[in-house]
Parts: sequence; C-alpha cells; structure tokens
Amino acid sequence: MSEWIAARDRGSSLLIKFMIWLCQRRYRWLVSLLLYPIAAYFFITGRTAHKASRHFFTLAKGRSHWSDYYRQLLCFSRALVDRVIILAGDAGQFQVNPSGREELMAARREGRGIIMLGSHLGNFEACKLLARDRMSIDIHIVAYFAGSTKIRQALDAINPGLQHNFIDPTEPDAVFRMRDVIDKGGVLAILGDRTGIGEKQVTVDFMGQPARFPTGPYYLAAILHCPIFCFFGLRVDDYKDDTYVVKLADRIQLPRGQRQLQAQIHAQQFADLLASKARDYPYNWFNFYEFWDTPAESAQ
Repeated sequence: MSEWIAARDRGSSLLIKFMIWLCQRRYRWLVSLLLYPIAAYFFITGRTAHKASRHFFTLAKGRSHWSDYYRQLLCFSRALVDRVIILAGDAGQFQVNPSGREELMAARREGRGIIMLGSHLGNFEACKLLARDRMSIDIHIVAYFAGSTKIRQALDAINPGLQHNFIDPTEPDAVFRMRDVIDKGGVLAILGDRTGIGEKQVTVDFMGQPARFPTGPYYLAAILHCPIFCFFGLRVDDYKDDTYVVKLADRIQLPRGQRQLQAQIHAQQFADLLASKARDYPYNWFNFYEFWDTPAESAQ
C-alpha cells in the first residue's frame, strides 16, 4: 500500500497552472469542458490506476465496469477544481449537507485541540465549508507530499499564507509543532488510510479484504490527550457536498502491553467507517494505487 510514496505526478505542471488560472478568472464553464478530455487521457494511459480502480469497484459495488473508472477520474478532477475555488476564498456558492457538526462545535467551544482523521475518500477542503460562518477552526494538515508535489505547489500558490499550516511528519520539529497546535486548541488533520515511511501500521479488514492502516494517529492522540474525530467531505454534484463528522474516541488510551492491540481496534473502527462511506460514495474514492494486500481475482 505504501507504493504511493514512490509514485510521481503524471500531470503537466503547465496544464495544472493553466486550469487554475481559468478557475480564478471564472472561466469555469471552460474548465468543466476540458475535464472530459483530460480524464480521457488518464483513462487511456493509467493502466496501473485502472487495475486498482477495478479492484475497488469490485469490492464496493460487487462489479466493475470501464465507465466506473472514467466517472471516478471525472469526480477526482472536479474535486480538484472545487479545492481551487475553496482555497481562493470563493466558497460561498457551495451547498453543504452537514452531519455531526454539533459534536465538533461542542469540542471547539471547550477549547480542546482535536485530531481529525481524513482519508482519500472525497475532499478534505470541504471541512472549511462545514465550518464557515459557524466557528473558527485553525487546521494544520500533517501529510507526506512526495507523490503530489506538482498539484501541491500549484494549490499553495493560490493562497501562500496557508503554507505554514502544513506539517511534514519527517521534519525534526514535527512533533513539537503538532503538540503546539493541540495545546492552542487547533486541529491536526491526518490521513487515517495511508501509511508513510517507517510508520507503524496494522492489518485490518477493509471491505472484506486485508489492508494496512497507520496507527500513528492513535499513538499521537494518546500522547497529546486529545479526542479523535473522522471527517468525510463527499462531492455529490456541482457545488454540492455531503459532510460527515464522527467522533472516533473522546480519549485514546494505549496501556503498556496492549498498545498495538488497542491501536488496531481504533484502526479497525476507522476502516469500518471508511468502508461504509466508500460504498455510499464510490466515485469519491481517490486512491489510484493498489490499496489491499491481496488483489481481487477480478482485478487481475
């Protein structure tokens, strides 16, 4: 599953910047048209991604068709456009159907720092839609960007002031920066479905097959004494998102001698939530690599 670390962006930096330029100047009708041939290009050339997609849809829907992969690519492309719009500060036109927001707001009113588990299902920037006009959330994203540098650099250029809100866990001061965010009542957004270099991980059941999930977020929550929430921002149509906030644990306790076992229990809880939402919103699945330890026969 960690093969994504060695992967690199296949998109053209110039094309990415051009599409962002069109979005910023409100030529979004043209962007929408261009997404069809762009998705077609990746559909034709992305054999490895297509194979992984077939595996996912076989598990999520009980079948896989070539059109599923194309629709998945289109949804991913449109979600990237949504991210540009949100980062540019033009999020007011989005309609959000929120679920679970009140529990998150209650934790924020108490001034508690939070770990928010995201995933590669949907768009985490939708968290800003969930919170707009209701509460101020200082979100710091903890992630590796080795395989998405072109897109990341282009998005950073939209709002350079947000770059300090990204924490690379491989940096020497990363733990101290994360503790500082929690102590100040901020939010650490961490991917709960992707393992990094040398990161502790466990094998859990995900959609009926074994997959490796990281345990780092649960160890971190235990050290920082903060609750863990899960967030899903799922695209349903143009400028329409369903958002879900689910509290995974108010406090993580990993007693000596049972740390790995307890961390695996929490990882399985997250995997079950992710599987449920992935089945409900399959085209929002944005993992274009082999996720499971054992590929499905139908995906060969």
